[in-house]
Amino acid sequence: MKHHACIAIGINQYQLLQPLSYAQEDAEALHTFLTEEADFAPDGCLLMTDSSPSLWGQSTYPNRENILRLTQSLCAEHLQQGDLLWCFFSGYGVSYEGKDYLMPVDGNPADIQGTGIPVELLLNTLKNAPTETVLVLVDMNRSQIVKAGETIGTQTAELARALEIPTVLSCRPNQVSRETSALRQGFFTTALLEGLRSGQCTTLKGLDRFLSDRLPELCDHHLRPKQEPLMVVNPPGKAHLVILPDTAGVATAALAGRNGNMAVGAADEFDRPQMAAATARIELPPAVRNAIDAPVERQPIDRQNTVGPTTGGADDRPNLPPPEDADNGASDKSFLQQLILWSGATALLLLLGVFVTNRSIFIGQQDGDPRSPAENAQNAGPQKSAGAGVPQNQPQAVQAGTGTKQPPSSQQVWAEAKTFLKDGSASSFNKAVVKARTIPASDPLYPQAQQDIERWSLTILDIANGRAARGNFQGAIGAAKLMPDVNQAVYNQSKQAIAQWDNLSKEQQVNTALLSAASSQIKRGAASSYSKSIQQANKIQPGQPKYEEAQQLIGEWSETILKIAQLRGSQGKLKEAVEAASLVPSGTQSYQPAQAAIANWKTKLQRQKKG
Repeated sequence: MKHHACIAIGINQYQLLQPLSYAQEDAEALHTFLTEEADFAPDGCLLMTDSSPSLWGQSTYPNRENILRLTQSLCAEHLQQGDLLWCFFSGYGVSYEGKDYLMPVDGNPADIQGTGIPVELLLNTLKNAPTETVLVLVDMNRSQIVKAGETIGTQTAELARALEIPTVLSCRPNQVSRETSALRQGFFTTALLEGLRSGQCTTLKGLDRFLSDRLPELCDHHLRPKQEPLMVVNPPGKAHLVILPDTAGVATAALAGRNGNMAVGAADEFDRPQMAAATARIELPPAVRNAIDAPVERQPIDRQNTVGPTTGGADDRPNLPPPEDADNGASDKSFLQQLILWSGATALLLLLGVFVTNRSIFIGQQDGDPRSPAENAQNAGPQKSAGAGVPQNQPQAVQAGTGTKQPPSSQQVWAEAKTFLKDGSASSFNKAVVKARTIPASDPLYPQAQQDIERWSLTILDIANGRAARGNFQGAIGAAKLMPDVNQAVYNQSKQAIAQWDNLSKEQQVNTALLSAASSQIKRGAASSYSKSIQQANKIQPGQPKYEEAQQLIGEWSETILKIAQLRGSQGKLKEAVEAASLVPSGTQSYQPAQAAIANWKTKLQRQKKG
């Protein structure tokens, strides 16, 4: 019997990096789907988050040691030939010197090689597992420590291609993977779960097709820059591999039925006014629909649901049965001809009625106008003031005879609110909310407006959180102050965030001054000055603003101290070289090379004494 297993890793609260909001929720949501809806064996599904329960008697806290040990244990002890394995990661990813690393909860930006998890190591571990099919899904968020020009995912794609492991990246190397308060998830995970529940993603080909359509659509709907998934499948024939067990993919209706009306529920959950085209159906007029004698329910006609034939079987479109006899076709044809004739006659009558009703508009005012000359003269003035050339029977902004402006319709108010969103700033979303809130509760557009108002409000919070994650706390406070009191819980959350960011802003100012003072006391060529600067920078604790910048400077200064020591060693100043290298602090990448150089120089010094 086949065994289906998964590894789901999601990290929010990093020890040395800015926290994420929904990485843990992403991993938990996928783990829940696979174990509860896709019939993956719970004892073979490894969940590793900030608060996940232990498994196999071992801690699942997602530090580097646990991730490597449990992944190796799952692959070596809990899988066998023919099994299916999913591996999902949501958290920070870093590209360092051309290599991709996944950052565990204890990942140190000052020592990426020593504390990060090389993607190459992870993929090789999965490659050696005795499984028939492995699927890797990686949602790597960029950290502030990523230097400009460095792209995450390039090496991962190359490795996946070389090792022939089907891999899906949440975005392309030149893009950014995003999460949002409006979805309470990352965009990638939201699209992934929609696709899995729709039944369109039972094969790699189906998954690629759905994500390629849905993920950019989600970003556009929530007014975010485009995010496109990148799937690597080598050889191409693997595109037809089934990635869900048979029990989960008996038919598209099996998964959809298990979740009720999946599309409607998803639309409510993800705050979307419509579920795009995934559930769209073409509605025929009742007469035509009743005339078609076909008991088979027609499939949705839609770009997302139009899945091309594959050899996988699960993604094949069902073939509609041919008509039972030729008489039905002839009957339908005759009926449609009659329908077209009656429709044409009806249209002509309507056009004639419009012409008669608005005769004066088409041929001008005639002598037979029932109004008196006085009435015509009286009405001439207001019509011109309302706008020359405007037909009498058309809606006007000025009421006849009163000169007062009519209030704009709710449709106009809604359209105007949307025009504010062009620049994507927090203030523009605030203006849109203020405008849309003028639509009264009795208006048919009110429910739609309320949905947009809440979504726009959450976008303001996203903008504020994004600024805070980049260390722009004053900008974050400014954006959060624009949060309207639409959703009281979110409004209170923004107030709490403002207080927190205000404290962090003050800490940031202090730490900025500290780093500036540390940098100013450095003297070129003096190893001791660099050492003193390092001691100053070490006063900035993990989690405080400027901590990552401080760690970067400490790493650079440590490397400079080592170079000074090496220069002295090459000049034969071995004692001075040892003294300088001894100043390299532990925990930095230069520490081990410095210790090796010290041992070498001490050996030479002893030889010199003996000589």
